Amino acid sequence: VINGQKVWTSGAHYSDYGILLTRTDPSVPKHKGLTMFIVDMKQAGVEVRPIHQASGGREFNEVYFTDVRIPDSDRLGEVGQGWKVAIVTLMNERLAVGGSPGPDWAEIMAYAKEAGTMSDQAFREKLADWYVAAQGYKLTKFRTQTALSRGQTPGPENSIGKIITANHLQDICNSAIEMQDHYGILTDSDRMPADAIFQQSFMWAPGLRIAGGTDEILKNIIAERVLGLPQDVRVDKDVAFDQMKSG
Repeated sequence: VINGQKVWTSGAHYSDYGILLTRTDPSVPKHKGLTMFIVDMKQAGVEVRPIHQASGGREFNEVYFTDVRIPDSDRLGEVGQGWKVAIVTLMNERLAVGGSPGPDWAEIMAYAKEAGTMSDQAFREKLADWYVAAQGYKLTKFRTQTALSRGQTPGPENSIGKIITANHLQDICNSAIEMQDHYGILTDSDRMPADAIFQQSFMWAPGLRIAGGTDEILKNIIAERVLGLPQDVRVDKDVAFDQMKSG
């Protein structure tokens, strides 16, 4: 029997089923005592509330669970081993989010040529940085594709791609909007260059920096699991969940 609430479940208002990570044993540390289930999003007790976003869309949702009954046959993995299932899910999500569509260096270069700002040395330096980062990310994706072709789970290197693409999308769109001067505040796709893709993506990009793990979380993952640096201090690492301070 599930009770609780989660902010930001993408596409929940369209979904017939979801996956749900639950706390099934509060007497062990926070990454233990978790179990994952498949949940019928149409059953009694499940309430989905779409969130109105700055871009005008409603892709994100809050989901409330009130006495929702889930049979054990809908459990994913072993009882108490939900974190292992969640890690596999997150690795694949970060791979997907890292490849999210949006204008890249080629699109803003084309717009800069049209706007007559390619001669701006500061912009050209930014363009070079975006290009180099894009090539590095492309080669990282090749490593991921190789791993997938061998039946392996996407690894922590996908955190690199997500940080690069989300931040660069925001930076590229911000630069394009600045080129448009006071017209940059307009979002009408019929009136703005490139069908206002820079405006729409600028409002969408901050969400990508949260989806699948925030920038700060992913930087810790890269530091610890890719570079092998000492772990961040976690004073509650071995504290039972029900003994943690709250409020």
